[in-house]
Amino acid sequence: MRTKEAKRISATEAIANIHSGQRIVLPLCCGLPQTLVEALIADHKRLKGTELVSGLQIIYPFLEEGLEQSFTFRTWQCAPPIRHLLKKGTVQYIPMRQGDVLKVFSKNGPWPIDIALIQVSLPDEKGYLSLGVSIGHSFPLALEAPLVIAEVNAQMPRVLGKCFIHLSQIDFLVESDRPLLEYVSRGKPGENENKIGRYVADLIPDSATLQIGIGAIPEAVLDALADKQDLRFFSMGIDRIKDLADKGVVKSGTTPKVIVTEILGTKKIFEFVHNNPMVQGVPIQEAINPRVAGQIPKFCSIISAIEIDLTGQVNAETIKGEQFSAIGGSYDFVLAALFSEQGKSIIAMTSTTPDEKISRIVAQLPPGSAVTTPRHSVQYVVTEYGVADLWGKSLKERADALIDVAHPKFRDELMQKAKELF
Repeated sequence: MRTKEAKRISATEAIANIHSGQRIVLPLCCGLPQTLVEALIADHKRLKGTELVSGLQIIYPFLEEGLEQSFTFRTWQCAPPIRHLLKKGTVQYIPMRQGDVLKVFSKNGPWPIDIALIQVSLPDEKGYLSLGVSIGHSFPLALEAPLVIAEVNAQMPRVLGKCFIHLSQIDFLVESDRPLLEYVSRGKPGENENKIGRYVADLIPDSATLQIGIGAIPEAVLDALADKQDLRFFSMGIDRIKDLADKGVVKSGTTPKVIVTEILGTKKIFEFVHNNPMVQGVPIQEAINPRVAGQIPKFCSIISAIEIDLTGQVNAETIKGEQFSAIGGSYDFVLAALFSEQGKSIIAMTSTTPDEKISRIVAQLPPGSAVTTPRHSVQYVVTEYGVADLWGKSLKERADALIDVAHPKFRDELMQKAKELF
């Protein structure tokens, strides 16, 4: 492996080493290196046909109007701010499992990256820097990237674990001292979400390892776990994990209880993970991977969905055939929960759209819908009306169980369609 120089220069000087037509990988969300991205955009007139690669972001400044000739975005996560750009061609969405990112963007994949822009903590006495809040794909891809430019942010937490890059593996260092981008929760869970949270919590045993995302339902679930004992968390670090740690639900000890590949939250979680032996950072292949997570006893995956049909097919990606969300790590974690001894795979969703005009439990998925989770992999489905256990059920038994947790005003219609189908 070639030893690099880790030369300290300005952001403008660092970006000058990027050329038109190259492919650049960025970290996710709170890990976005703001100083480097700002310098990249400032130099957009020189850069043409540059492709940026990443997943979910809090902001997408490189896709603002007027930058179309300079930057396009290849991604595995179709978020609300960029959906309108799919048909314009500036966003290239790949319907892929997040766990396959390395296979797709590594040097042997179909879209190998040329440059890694990363954000890291201050170096320790031996010259190692932590990738902090965004480890996932950024860490392993940076280790093989021909050119690595690191924003060394004094405010980046030093997350422990398998997430350290050495100065000898970095070409250019750009120093900064600025707050990280934060993901702020969009309001408190409502009555329905809280009901779902309590039903899900009843399924979670003590000493379970939870994989959970962001949103009103995950927050409601975590609020309902206050009486549990010795819980662990896997893959994503979010604010409410600190709250549970403060309550003793997540206990400190000699082994890490929070394994993260991405951290998405506010200063609360950033401060919690800093130099905390309870927390271990790992690259994506050791997190969003059913062969790894499936070896964890009592691994419980809690994911959301847009709709589910009476056979158990789950659509978490499309609305009326239009791309709305993405696969992310959902299927990896569904499989992991099924592989795990005493594991549980849970689909948690409200029974209707917020206006109660459309049922999320449907007789059949509409034409053009994506099947994110096939029916044979669905175990529990939870709505505000209860828990449908589909495991080992026949088609008719599945339909009956799902109708029982559908909104009452749609049950008669669903029952009639079920009679026609089964």
